[in-house]
Formats: sequence, structure tokens, C-alpha cells
Amino acid sequence: MRKLFLYLCFFLVGIQPFHIAFAETPDVINIFVSILPQKYLVERIGGDRVAVIVMVKPGLSPETYEPTPKQMTALNNSRIYFRIGIPFESVLIEKIERLNSNLRIINCCHHFLTGNLSNHDQHDTQITKHDLDAHVWTSPVNAKYLAKLIKTALIEFDPLHRDDYEINYVVLVNELDELDSTIRNQLAHIKHRYLIVSHPAWGYFADAYGLKQVPIEQNGSEVRAKELTRLIELARAEDIHTVYVQRQFNNASAEILAREINAEVVELDPLAENYIENLRRVTQAIVQGAK
Repeated sequence: MRKLFLYLCFFLVGIQPFHIAFAETPDVINIFVSILPQKYLVERIGGDRVAVIVMVKPGLSPETYEPTPKQMTALNNSRIYFRIGIPFESVLIEKIERLNSNLRIINCCHHFLTGNLSNHDQHDTQITKHDLDAHVWTSPVNAKYLAKLIKTALIEFDPLHRDDYEINYVVLVNELDELDSTIRNQLAHIKHRYLIVSHPAWGYFADAYGLKQVPIEQNGSEVRAKELTRLIELARAEDIHTVYVQRQFNNASAEILAREINAEVVELDPLAENYIENLRRVTQAIVQGAK
């Protein structure tokens, strides 16, 4: 009854129930992540031993997102924060560390951006470096590395449940290997290997499967007329009839380009929560768009 009463109180004042989860479940590891795909990986490995809060909610852009005061307060009751390298983290990370001395912060993409990976890890990652591109998770091979970071952190924090985390990790990695193999087979023989995208989120995915990402957005800004003309010429020369957009960003330039080349506009979402199912859908969309 007490928990139900608290839930109703939080609901009436417009506060999300996840604050109650942190206050009411002391035996669960309270974890913050930057984006939904990380939540998927943490929950797959942590199972019912973790309670996960996502900074960037569905439909919002990680590039412009700013944490709410409620989220900053909730960090006080969390034990691990898996950061992914989005802009607000660079600005606020020192403040977060200063205000939350018991919070362990794990940078999930630092090694990709710096190229600082051990020889062992290089076998389990898509190591092509993309400056300032934090979208490392778009490659299933890289997702295996992220899963390893998560598993290691959970075991260090909660060694009594090591076997659970190890088992969940192995199951997840097997699924990621299967996903990687499926994507590789489906994309092996497609005719068009250019991905014209509104926002450069698919660099690691493209590198993993022999595709060429061509972003319309340039350095965070809308494309200029000269560059748009170049993209039109490229699309016509390569017989490209699909432009891929992302709902978290302004797609006006992509729509202009699509009209000029008579192309279909297709949405791909690198931030969808169900990581494996989403990449299956992404692959099918690319196969269809390459016909």
C-alpha cells in the first residue's frame, strides 16, 4: 500500500515513477545510461539486478539534449553511469563527478574515438576511427565490446552475482554474433553501397559492412547549396533512389535532395531501444533501398 501511495503522489505531481524505483529497491543496482541502446545492453546483462534510467528520452536529439534537474538529482541515488560521449556529458561531467562521489562513471566510447584499444579488444571491435562520432554502438561488433564493459562493471560492483552476469553476457554475445552474420550476408551483394543520410550516425555500421556513408549534414550544420549540388550529381551518377533520415534531426535538406533525385525518404533510428530488432529493421530497409 505504501508503494502504491507513493506512486500516486509522484504521478499527481508529474514526476516519473523511476525515482521511486531508486528509492524503493535498495538491493538493485541503480544505473544511468546516455541512450536507449545502452539501456537494452545493460538490462540484457543485468537482468532483474539493475534499474536503468536513460538520459535522452525517445525522440530527442543527443546532440542538443540537456539533463533535467530531476535527472541530475536522481544521479545522487545511482551507482554507475555509462556515458556514451554526447555533448552535454563533456560539459557537465566534472560537475556530475563532484556532486556524486559514490558514482562510478564509465566512458563507453573513449577507446573508439582515441583508437586506444588493446590487441585483444581490437579483435572484438570495429576499430575504424570516426572523429567526434560517438555512434559506436551501430556496429554489432562494437556492441559486443560495450557489453563486455558493462559485464565487467557489474561484476566488480556486485561480485556475488558474477555467474548471472557471465551467463547473460554469453547469451547476448551469441545473439550479437548471429546478428552480425545475418547483416553481413544480407548486405553482401546489394547493388548500391552508398548510404546518403541526413545525419552522420551510421559510420561504424557502414565500415563494418562495406558501405559508404554520405552525410547531408556537414559538421552539425545544414548543407550548403554547392554541396547539395554535389550530392545530387553523386546520387544521379550512382543511380541512388533512397535517402535515409533520422527523426531526431531537421530533415529539410534531405527532403529537398530526395525531391531533386526522385528518391524515397526512409527513416532509420540509431537510438531505438530494442537494439537487435532495430538493426534487423535497418538492414532490411537498406536492402530494400538498394534495389
